[in-house]
Amino acid sequence: MGELFGLIAVNKPKGLTSTEVLNRIKKKFGVSKVGHTGTLDPFAEGLLILLFGKATRLAEYYQKLPKRYIAGGILGIETDTYDITGNVVRQTQGNYPSRGEFEEIVNTFRGEILQVPPPFSAKKVRGRRAYKLARKGKSINLQPIKVKIYEIHLLEYNPPRFTLDVKVSGGTYIRSLIKDIGVKTSLGATTESLKRTEIGRLNLDSALNLEELLNLKDLKEVLLSPDKGLDLPKVEVDESRLQLLKNGVYIPFEGNFREGQLVRVYSPFGFSAIGKVVEGKLKPEKVFV
Repeated sequence: MGELFGLIAVNKPKGLTSTEVLNRIKKKFGVSKVGHTGTLDPFAEGLLILLFGKATRLAEYYQKLPKRYIAGGILGIETDTYDITGNVVRQTQGNYPSRGEFEEIVNTFRGEILQVPPPFSAKKVRGRRAYKLARKGKSINLQPIKVKIYEIHLLEYNPPRFTLDVKVSGGTYIRSLIKDIGVKTSLGATTESLKRTEIGRLNLDSALNLEELLNLKDLKEVLLSPDKGLDLPKVEVDESRLQLLKNGVYIPFEGNFREGQLVRVYSPFGFSAIGKVVEGKLKPEKVFV
């Protein structure tokens, strides 16, 4: 199989790490250059975007996209991992808030907030992954980061359990969000279930089940254009101007774009590059053909 260039959306099942999903695909299809655009914890399920070949260079753009999750939480319990798989560090008993009271608490998290990532996360501390230090019992001091909660809706509330539908900025930890909601109730809370349903313009409707994917003979049957999920404007160039971009030349182009805007560049070869608007010209950021 020649080098692939594209994207496949997978519905990751519970119980597997994101890396294990990659390894199964590598083994079955003999591909070497494949990566995902954002880890899902083993207890979590849902949308995992896989990029193949040169398309792996697009991962940084996908990681910044808004994401949507369906998250289940449980009040009255806190764990060291901020999810149900961790060690219990605090349990409480008390009166649960009414649905109206709890919904008011949930709604206070809409908009920009400061959030401390979980100690068991991929964040780096002094050059090392936080979860590796946490597993060794090391003290971890992660700094708050600014994230945005675009939407947050209470779907179900049957105390102690509740279910949220949330759309968040890239880099947001749902485990931390649910923990912080628990703090505001004074009861504590931890994440019991987590399903990612959207990344940018892609959703679970466009995703293949892992077993379905592994039963294919050729990945090319389901390979999508690698820019499929990027919510960026499209610019078309001819072959000569594409060559200029490949040589690092800023090219003039038509279109009403703001300064610094990223765009998807198409040529007669299809999706060909990511460009950036600089002083009315198109600067090549990443060229793929």
